[in-house]
Parts: sequence; structure tokens; C-alpha cells
Amino acid sequence: IKDAVRAFGGKAAQYSVLARTDKVPTAKAFAIPIYYYDAFMRENGYYDRLDALLADSRFTSDSSVRDAELALLREAMMHGTIDPTLQALLKAKLALDYPEGHAMRFRTSTNSEDLEGFPCAGCYESHSGDPTDWDDVLNAIRQTYASTLLFRSFEERTYYGIDHKTVGMALLVHRNF
Repeated sequence: IKDAVRAFGGKAAQYSVLARTDKVPTAKAFAIPIYYYDAFMRENGYYDRLDALLADSRFTSDSSVRDAELALLREAMMHGTIDPTLQALLKAKLALDYPEGHAMRFRTSTNSEDLEGFPCAGCYESHSGDPTDWDDVLNAIRQTYASTLLFRSFEERTYYGIDHKTVGMALLVHRNF
């Protein structure tokens, strides 16, 4: 599990173990690796914005400034471009494995949750998207990615001494139920 967390986050890595057992029923699922979150953050300039915030003494010393600035960054993330290769792969995967067209759940699976010493229950937010409305799927992915910068999540990581720039989010994807 520890090796898989770097690529797929805690939740997806642990789910993969459960899915391989006969004792625990699991829904059919797959993971979108952290690689695509990293590309989203890098290619849209969100890491640069985060670096600027972390260098701003007003941001680091005033929680109301931090809350407002994080909200602005999350709003910007709702307009970010999602890698066209990921979109093509995801469309093909959903059409092949979930042809019935149900809404899909994009669950958070970061390298900083569901881990020993830092459970961070409720730190991040998962969202659902309907593949018959591709913009709905893209918005669900963006919202889920943006939840890495929720005020409560940011504060929790700060308290535990986790470097915000090392957080990566994979997505555990399954039919919404």
C-alpha cells in the first residue's frame, strides 16, 4: 500500500486491496493517478499561485486572508483545463466499463489522507458527474481537485506539518450510489 500511495493516494491504494479479497464486497472501480492532478496544477499555473500565497506574510499570518485567497484559488481551478489525453482515456474507460451511463463518483484519494498519523477524515470533498454531460464530469473532477485547497484541509495539513506543495490527488472512480 505504501508504494501505491505515491501514485494513487491512500483511498485508492487501500480500496485496491479490498477489491482483491473475497471477504469484502466492493463496487467496480478504477483510479486516475496523481500524475493527472499534478499536470492540472502545473499546466494551469496553480502551483505558481500557491507558491506566491505561501510567500505572502499576510496569507501565512492571517486566517481570514488565507480563507479568502484559498477560495479565489479554488474558483480559478473551476476554470482550469483538464488534460485532453486524460479526457480521451476517461471517455473510453467509461464507455467500455460503464456503458449503462450512470453518474460516476470521483472520490478523493490523496497522498495525505487515510494514512497512519494523519487520517484527515473529511478533509477533502468528492463529487459526482454524469458522463452523458461531459462538462458535468469535468466540473466534478475540478471540484474534487480544488478541495485540496479547502480552508479546513489547508489548516489541518499546516497543523500536522505537511508541506502543501507535496499533496497530490488521485481519483477513485466508481458508479455513484
